[in-house]
Amino acid sequence: MRKLLLGVMAAAVVVSLNFGSASPAAAEKLRIAMVLWRGETEADQGFKDKLRELGYATQYTVMDAKQDRGSLRHLLTNVLIANLGDFDYVYSYGTTASQMTKFILQNRIPHVFSNVAAPVRSKVVRSMDSSGENISGTSNRIPVSVQIEIILRILKFKRIGILFNPREKNSALMREELYRASEKFDFQVVDLRSPPAMDMLQKNLRKLTDRSVVVDAIYLPLDSFLITQAGEIGAKLRAAKIPSIGAQKKFIENGALLGVIPDYYALGQEVAMMVHRHRTGEALGDMRIGTVKEPILMINETTRQALDITIPKGLVKNTVVVY
Repeated sequence: MRKLLLGVMAAAVVVSLNFGSASPAAAEKLRIAMVLWRGETEADQGFKDKLRELGYATQYTVMDAKQDRGSLRHLLTNVLIANLGDFDYVYSYGTTASQMTKFILQNRIPHVFSNVAAPVRSKVVRSMDSSGENISGTSNRIPVSVQIEIILRILKFKRIGILFNPREKNSALMREELYRASEKFDFQVVDLRSPPAMDMLQKNLRKLTDRSVVVDAIYLPLDSFLITQAGEIGAKLRAAKIPSIGAQKKFIENGALLGVIPDYYALGQEVAMMVHRHRTGEALGDMRIGTVKEPILMINETTRQALDITIPKGLVKNTVVVY
């Protein structure tokens, strides 16, 4: 297997990690393939830390597609399936990786996933109550209407723009939710299609900063491409004094004003608990899909001061401030 893994390094990074355990002598050993879409995240770390805390000695083989569907297909076909007998579990992160992983596994070995925003609509599972198959995991979805209801207690807007990548399933679904929320809360949505091609994101940012497109705020959905551009987005919107609402923490860490976000580390830990429950006899197909229990209000204090915005206290139980 080692020769095979070395042979695909050109397609994507595939790394086998060392064993780790709280009590190595007594620990049960697990071999887990980690199928990632954009490198290791806080959720992945939570997954590994919790398994270690539970006492498992786990060997990880990391397959990072680096946001490339061709690389993901290559890794799944030529590494994962070709060596399926070498793994006890497959872990996948995000909607794209989880969809393709499920399709190619065909229920052959236990599959757990983290941070799939809409598991049923994306056909990763049949039901949020139970998958009925050899798969379970967590959703990082906080309904857009819930986010907007909280945000409107801080920002008053009548016209909100949304930067989104139409090729990203999560982005498209959250755009639909934003339109439904607009009917409930009486505001207008302005579409700013921003796929990776043709510098569309940069063109839309120029329209916003030169005011050829005028909005009261910008919404940034769960979108892997936009997350990789969070620094540029945050800096330009802050400089233009346009309040921005991020659905993922990297947006706020990189300059977006605020967001109502999930605790990604905790979601990863919950996936580890699903593995543990499976090891103790519970079928993955009987487990309810994990969801966000307590959202976090994250605020970028530098941006808040630059925009001179006051944040009322006590909006949510957990508030995190970054600079």
